[in-house]
Amino acid sequence: MSELFTTQFLNFVEQLPNERRRILFGDAERLKQLFADYGIPPTDVRYSIFNKFFCIQLKIYINFYFLYFKSSIRSFSSFLRKDYKGSNLLDSYENKYKLAPADLAFKNRNLKDFRVFYNEQLENDYVKKLVTSKSDLDGDGIRIIGENESVVLKDEDDRIVGAVIRQATSQNATKHFGAKIKVTIESHYPLKRGPEYASAAGIMAGHGPRANITPIPTDSYSYNKHLDPHTQRIFDTDGNTLAKWLFEYGKHYLPYTTVSYEEFRDNLNLEEDDIIGAVFCTKNYEAVGHRDKDRSEWAIGFVYEDGPVNDGYFFYPGYGVAIKLTSNSIWCWLPQAVHGTSKLDTELGNRYTAVLTLSEKTATAIENRLKKNN
Repeated sequence: MSELFTTQFLNFVEQLPNERRRILFGDAERLKQLFADYGIPPTDVRYSIFNKFFCIQLKIYINFYFLYFKSSIRSFSSFLRKDYKGSNLLDSYENKYKLAPADLAFKNRNLKDFRVFYNEQLENDYVKKLVTSKSDLDGDGIRIIGENESVVLKDEDDRIVGAVIRQATSQNATKHFGAKIKVTIESHYPLKRGPEYASAAGIMAGHGPRANITPIPTDSYSYNKHLDPHTQRIFDTDGNTLAKWLFEYGKHYLPYTTVSYEEFRDNLNLEEDDIIGAVFCTKNYEAVGHRDKDRSEWAIGFVYEDGPVNDGYFFYPGYGVAIKLTSNSIWCWLPQAVHGTSKLDTELGNRYTAVLTLSEKTATAIENRLKKNN
């Protein structure tokens, strides 16, 4: 059976970081594509021939056995359990992040309206302010949207200005995309933001288009080490599918959030499947109140927590509210409005977030790439 899985293929998957392997092994379609890249057929033909020969000898159930085959994924599973017992490779396979189409299925959501009122003075008061505890918010009369509330924020003119959805997706999808956030942070250089975005703690990394000032100029956020083409394809796919999932989720449940992205895409005659914007991934990130200079009207975020995390409110002072962020939540906001994240208690766990937005730098990088290619 080891003849099916070449040394070249096995060396490749062994050199991948453990979390990357667990993501890859849990996605059958991507694993099949990797097999194809290494010339491994989707079906273990030897197994099929053996069954055909066996059934002819017995002369029973010929039709059934003639049609039966064993997929290369099943053969790979058997191979690892036999030849790689006790290995890190087998551990990655047996603890893979399973993801099936059913895990991504859209369901009916019941979002309640939550009335807010714009307060320009309160918004300005929070610029460059670090919120250290819930008492800071309570003292200014900021209302808290609780951890079990799924709501749409509407202002006095009935205009939607934000939303949050709890239990946003399946547990399998939560773990899958949570792992993709982790590996994106680990494989990219951390971003250094200006003083107006000052962070008290945490790490942020970006994936997607961006003009970099590096010895070898690139038009995307750089990985922190050199990658061979096969490995980079794995890394790129993880980041791209995270961004695409956030976009598709927003388009389905919060359709107003993706309009500006689609307008940007259409104005540049980009392909329907092109990733519009960049995804910014954070770990235990805290930020003062600030505004973002984004081309997109909306930002869309996802929260994943590895262990219990306390506090860490997303404050939105211009509208007099703060959202208690919890694992498996999706939320959206207007990036040009003042917002920030309060201090976290990460003694027992870590909070990861992924945010899709079309920043000015990302939009410019996409436009420059098109000019260069035309």
